[in-house]
Amino acid sequence: MVIHKDVIRLETQYWSLVEIPRQEKAETVPAFVLRACAIMEKTQKSGEGVKTSSKLAEEAADRRERIERLSDMTTSQIEAENTQMTNDLYRLLKKYTGLRNLIRELKSEYVSSKVYPMFPRYTMLKDMIKDIMHDPDYMEVCHEVDP
Repeated sequence: MVIHKDVIRLETQYWSLVEIPRQEKAETVPAFVLRACAIMEKTQKSGEGVKTSSKLAEEAADRRERIERLSDMTTSQIEAENTQMTNDLYRLLKKYTGLRNLIRELKSEYVSSKVYPMFPRYTMLKDMIKDIMHDPDYMEVCHEVDP
């Protein structure tokens, strides 16, 4: 059951760094996305080490390219692109939250299955994997076509 151990390792080592908050009922999509971005940036900055000169040069080149691209656009084009990027990020946050909840559920089921003997546990683990593979949150991400 290497898969389970890898999933649990991911949950305990990496994913615990980013806790995406729930969207409040009265909160608009752009406000929620901005709040989630602020949390992700804060988490990323605390985990960063010393930047190498190649990383700094790459970031500067990206910044220049972005400024050149934006200087040729009108305000309405920038607003439309911003709206599109906000919507895309919102969808990604929803997918991430769904997958993270699946991983947490799988972890708790895996830990609770350790009390059973080998043969019933094997069947339980197979059922857990099947349930995850057929879950709509997993299916949505798994069957995406990369551009």
